[in-house]
Amino acid sequence: MIPRFAPFSEKYLKIAAIPIVTISSMLSWSLIRNVIDISLLETITGLGAICLSIVWSMMRDGRGYWVYSIFTMRVFESPQVLESYIQRETKPTDKLLYQPFWASLVTLCSVVTLSSLVWLVEANWRYVLIGLLGGVVLPGLMLLQLSRSIRFNIVRALQSHRDLNVDRPRRRSLPGYVAEDLLLSLLINFALVLPIARKPAFSLAAGYAAPAFIIAFIILMGIVMLSMLVFASRQRRYVMLGELLNGTLDSEKVPFAAWSFTGKLTRFKRSVIWLLATLLWSILICLIFAAWPITPQFMPLYLCALLPLLVVYCAERYQTLYSNFQQAQEMCKRYQAHISTKTR
Repeated sequence: MIPRFAPFSEKYLKIAAIPIVTISSMLSWSLIRNVIDISLLETITGLGAICLSIVWSMMRDGRGYWVYSIFTMRVFESPQVLESYIQRETKPTDKLLYQPFWASLVTLCSVVTLSSLVWLVEANWRYVLIGLLGGVVLPGLMLLQLSRSIRFNIVRALQSHRDLNVDRPRRRSLPGYVAEDLLLSLLINFALVLPIARKPAFSLAAGYAAPAFIIAFIILMGIVMLSMLVFASRQRRYVMLGELLNGTLDSEKVPFAAWSFTGKLTRFKRSVIWLLATLLWSILICLIFAAWPITPQFMPLYLCALLPLLVVYCAERYQTLYSNFQQAQEMCKRYQAHISTKTR
């Protein structure tokens, strides 16, 4: 039986809650673990980067997912209810609830306010409260934002179903999505990793070539590479199907093919290769910097070491999106063939 809007929306939120709570909790734990004597600015930067990346992604993908769900009749309502949705007026301030930029801005304001309140509490409780914010309070606020965006995504999907030229979204491309995801990844990366230089394990008092520092740096870069590979593998085939159906992506324009290397090997084999390469690169970059007569600093070393990892992330993310696009394009063709058969 095809579900109606209410039960389908409830299930949608329950499924979305799992990655939202998990990612926010894990990254907030990393923030607490990495930063010694955390400041208010570091708290706002860290939690803000985490929440911004989550909210931006879920608001960006929400429209495509609901177009896919309504066009393919994964959800159903009576004609009277559908008409009531279409006739609802959207106020200018409603964009705060569903547009990625404005919804992210609302989230950042919440992070600033709540983090400032934490600093009114005794210093001994700050890490506990930051963990509570990242693991419970902020995920709850993000889920509330997602729930408020559903109605507007339904309205826009219904309007697109009736007339594709109404509220037509701007065209997007796969490289554009990769660039967007890369920027969000960098925000989290810098917010969580750069303050780690204050930890004793990353002390450069003995220089770049100190065995203890090299081991700690290898572990750090391995974790960074692994997290990037995980985020690069995030699927969005059904979102892309919705974006093909409402014109966000051009169904006739074929994007350039992914790098042949990422298509020949399985994701697991590629991940093993990238992690081993990261291990060797981490050692090499430490020795290169040690050979230079410069004052040891963590940030220049980390930024240089990060560059190849960013290239790998872009290649892997594009491979994922390219595969998703091909799958969505095939589903879109089947959908259009089915619609053509029904209208004959």
